[in-house]
Amino acid sequence: MIISKDLFLLGEQDYLRLPKEEKTSRKSIACRKSMPPNDSRVEHTALTFPCVLEASRPLQLVFQNICVSVQKKTILKDVSGIVRPGQMLAVMGPSGCGKTTLLDCLSGHRRLDSGSVRINRERLSKKWRRRICYVLQQDIFFTGLTLRETLDYTAMLRLPENMPKSEKLRCVDHILEVLELTSCQHTKIGDYMNRGLSGGEKKRANIAQELLTNPSIMLLDEPTSGLDSHAASEMISSLQKYAAQEHKTVVMTVHQPSSQMFHLFDRLLLLCRGQTAYFGDVNKVVDVFQDIGFQMKAHYNPADFILEQIKSSPENREKILAAARNSHASIFPNDLNEMKFYSKEHNSMVVDEFNKLHSLINKNDQKFINADDHIFEIDGKHLWVETHSHSSSTSSDSQDNEFPFGYPTGFYTQFKVLSQRNFKDARPRMLSKLNWLQTIALGIMAGLLWYKVPRNEESLHDIQGWMFFSQTYWMLFALFGALSSFPPEREVIYKERRSGAYRLSAYYIAKMIGELPLTIALPTIYHLISYPMMTWIDFRPMLFTTMLLFLLLNTIVAQSVGFFIGAACMDMNLSITLSAIYTLATQLFGGYLSNRFPPWLEWVRYTSMIHYAYQNMQILEFSNGADIICADQSKFKECTNETQFISVESILEKSGCSFPLWFNTLVLLGFLIIFRILGYLVLRYIRCPK
Repeated sequence: MIISKDLFLLGEQDYLRLPKEEKTSRKSIACRKSMPPNDSRVEHTALTFPCVLEASRPLQLVFQNICVSVQKKTILKDVSGIVRPGQMLAVMGPSGCGKTTLLDCLSGHRRLDSGSVRINRERLSKKWRRRICYVLQQDIFFTGLTLRETLDYTAMLRLPENMPKSEKLRCVDHILEVLELTSCQHTKIGDYMNRGLSGGEKKRANIAQELLTNPSIMLLDEPTSGLDSHAASEMISSLQKYAAQEHKTVVMTVHQPSSQMFHLFDRLLLLCRGQTAYFGDVNKVVDVFQDIGFQMKAHYNPADFILEQIKSSPENREKILAAARNSHASIFPNDLNEMKFYSKEHNSMVVDEFNKLHSLINKNDQKFINADDHIFEIDGKHLWVETHSHSSSTSSDSQDNEFPFGYPTGFYTQFKVLSQRNFKDARPRMLSKLNWLQTIALGIMAGLLWYKVPRNEESLHDIQGWMFFSQTYWMLFALFGALSSFPPEREVIYKERRSGAYRLSAYYIAKMIGELPLTIALPTIYHLISYPMMTWIDFRPMLFTTMLLFLLLNTIVAQSVGFFIGAACMDMNLSITLSAIYTLATQLFGGYLSNRFPPWLEWVRYTSMIHYAYQNMQILEFSNGADIICADQSKFKECTNETQFISVESILEKSGCSFPLWFNTLVLLGFLIIFRILGYLVLRYIRCPK
């Protein structure tokens, strides 16, 4: 149906307070206004998102008397404002005045000391947070992916599960076209070491990721930082057109906009030391400052002018703040000053009254008014069209069902998409020529060093040396590899989890599996080269395979430790230091360098993964490999009794191997499980988004 502009602007509360006669009069006026001339139907068209998300209706954002303090320091004090669909609000002020904190409050990511944030006169809740996108100031991406890949994966994760893949890709095409990124969609994001997108393109790509979900409210933290004046104006112009056409509510912080950019905004909130210095239309701010007593020179940038005034002197600052407080009623709109919020029972009365109004309008002309189509207007501008099937509910709750509280996709979809993305992001490392060259060279060097080692007592220490070196090297490779691969992703994961894109468990499992190919491939190549060269005299395929499996097990355990330390430590230098201490201790107490430890340090050897992995390799090699021939002057007692070969038990006992193969294997599997779980718990409860 069509609701008259007069009734819409009147508001539900004001309408209920009207006398019965006035309600009837307004109903009849609304009916007459809704009838099109010459009994012909009115046509309404709107620019909508070209996918199944077109039902995302515009929302009005209201924040009142927001106060935030940190450690007794006031960040925000009684900040209020209102932003309507299709409007862009610029939040300006000197550095440290609370601009980013305000956006955190509006997005629901920071708790308020007092005040409220409301959307369509309802308190901000998880339901509404699903309709808000928050574009951070930093451009955080997987730098090895192209722009198209980045947006495709975002669409697969953040658009609804029941939405066809073709529709999701069409949404990506639309966003690329709107933000003029089509020409660079196949360019890698890049970083300071690898060339990729320009600064302006990265900023727009950052916005594109959030626009994919077709949010009703957009919050942007200094989207023009790092851009030149021309690129910044172009970006704001694109956002202004998008907000007007798609009826988005846009709030963004800007530091020092150019004159051209400044006049693209509809409204301005000027902050000074956490307080409101001005709120209202952008075009009126200069007049307000002139009324206070500050005259702007001709052809001067208004943004520079107002920022200079609030930073000029304490006296001027107090004068501006006092004027803002005194003119609160005129600066802030009446519907914000007089806004009252009612109970659910009162709201149900509002719905009943409006339903009666709708029924009366429908009865006047059933020929051209469809009761299932609701067309809302404000100031004559088309806002949104909501179409319901005859079987659907007409309550507002039915609208909210399109934005469920849970994740947009299921666990399996999240796991599959994240695995593909992790694999693609890690592929350059997996296919790195340097990695493969290093591994092949290391395998050849180790093979030459231990080439055809004799199976006698004199060479026993050499055989054990190959085992210890292989376990130690690949432990270090896996641990520090995991350590360096996780921190670059931390900010991306933090951003995506903050927006509710996927479950942490789906990411964590996908990350573990995505890193496995590289973790397995390189040690396998090394083992394929070095072990056959060492056992050239008596090569046994079954022993070769089992030795490889236990080498890979120790490598995966080391990777688990690396993931845990990388997740727990925010500082890369600290994580490297802790990893170095742990790996050195693991080697010292591994059982090869020394078997004699002070009694008070004896327990440390049982925390060493190398201790168990090294024991396993000795048990396998000496139990299933060729026998070790005794020396002429043997150190083993059994060789003095005319025994030709050293028994496995004697070798293991002299090496300090006190546990059986199955026990060592269970301990290593325990290490793997414990460190994987600890890594997940750290991400889940300690390094979680606030």
